[in-house]
Amino acid sequence: MAHNNVPNIIEAIYDDRLFGTLFPTIASWASWIVFLKATFGVKMAQRELELYREYTGRKTQPAGGVKEAYAIVGRRGGKSRIIAIAICYIAAFHSFRQYLSAGERGVALILARDRDQARVCFGYIKGVLRSVPMLSKKVLAWRSDEIELRNGVTIMVKTADYRAIRGVTLVACVCDEVCFWDSQGVNPDKEIFSALRPSMVTIPQAKLLVISSPYAKYGQVFEAYRDHYGRDGDVLVWQAPTRAMNPTITDAFIQGEIERDPESARSEWLAQFREDIEAAFSLESIEACTIPGRTELAPAPGIKYVAFVDPSGGRRDSFTVAIAHRSGDVAVIDLVKPWRPPFDPSVVIKDCADVLKAYGVQSATGDAYGGEFAPAGFRSLGITYNQSDKNKSELYLALIPVLCSAKVELVDNRKLINEFRHLERRRGRSGRDTVDHPAPLSDDLANAVAGVVNLVLAGARIDTKQIFLVGERATWAGPDGYGPPRGRPDW
Repeated sequence: MAHNNVPNIIEAIYDDRLFGTLFPTIASWASWIVFLKATFGVKMAQRELELYREYTGRKTQPAGGVKEAYAIVGRRGGKSRIIAIAICYIAAFHSFRQYLSAGERGVALILARDRDQARVCFGYIKGVLRSVPMLSKKVLAWRSDEIELRNGVTIMVKTADYRAIRGVTLVACVCDEVCFWDSQGVNPDKEIFSALRPSMVTIPQAKLLVISSPYAKYGQVFEAYRDHYGRDGDVLVWQAPTRAMNPTITDAFIQGEIERDPESARSEWLAQFREDIEAAFSLESIEACTIPGRTELAPAPGIKYVAFVDPSGGRRDSFTVAIAHRSGDVAVIDLVKPWRPPFDPSVVIKDCADVLKAYGVQSATGDAYGGEFAPAGFRSLGITYNQSDKNKSELYLALIPVLCSAKVELVDNRKLINEFRHLERRRGRSGRDTVDHPAPLSDDLANAVAGVVNLVLAGARIDTKQIFLVGERATWAGPDGYGPPRGRPDW
């Protein structure tokens, strides 16, 4: 990305007329300097090459920098501050006019998890530009969430939303704390990243910079780590603990955090993906069971339908019903219907009863939410309500081999797919797994579907002696249930 008379990013950091005054203790930023040299293609010294190899798993430095760089760094490692420097450098020191049409502006975009984090990122960027007189002169206009520069580039800070990317030409994009994006609904991380790359394709020097502390072994950051860490190419993955990037954090503090909560602290401070959490269902298995374009199936004569209800009090969660039938050894989902809050539960129970009766269902199963309110409400309308003999987690664990062996046909419902995709399987200290959604996401539709599939396939044998890889763990489905075969505890 070098231009005549333009310093490289490292020269700009050491120059007191530019970013130098922002780094009074530059020695503590030594590892970030190496990360930037790798990303922007600045030659390293021998000691820097050793750091580079330690935190990338690579042997040689990419000569011209990389198109995409992922910094998987522990908490308080200085990610937001260094990335503000990088985005200001790209936006302020280079002109992209030769790649832009008349009247078109290039965008240097920062995507943050939520509004609060967006304000934090924007604060860092404004602080950088206002602290350096040479950069302040390059600003044409200050706005609430963007800064317009005189060189035809606009710096924008937005929440993680693929719609923020449509219709703009990106000269650079920073994705902040991607492992913690609230990506259920219309903005799963895969959709956002799929929209990002086409927005950058017309700018040869455009860079995608992704920074995050790690979390579970799923999502875009983990997939980048799995596919590119330690491998040469145009995607750089850097993984380093907090102390390596910010030596001002003491070993004693981090050790204390590890002693309090080992799994969480290893993720937050040592930058390790959590071993106790993984995706319960792979996206591939979900999509393989989804029938494109099928949103529901109308009731048909001669078919026996069953239903599972996930009730709600009408304030926060949806009240959801799933209806299904069996076709051979496959559970076919006919309908998944949510009533979203706020609502009057008594009104929704009546509406739900009408839906059940349309499919000839006289008896529904659900959880014990609210004690007698759901059973009594349905009973008054001629519908028997039975409490499920499995809790939510047990229903999901039972669904894993069913979904992996494609013994279910799902309706094409994006919210349902996203709910399944973000369910987490946690290893308990007793060795018993649990499945649930992370806060603040929801799983109302997925819970209802898991329940109705269990009803449809009750007593069915789902391919004995099959092994399915779910996340990083193998699940065995056989006559003894889900887990290792009886008599094989070492399996």
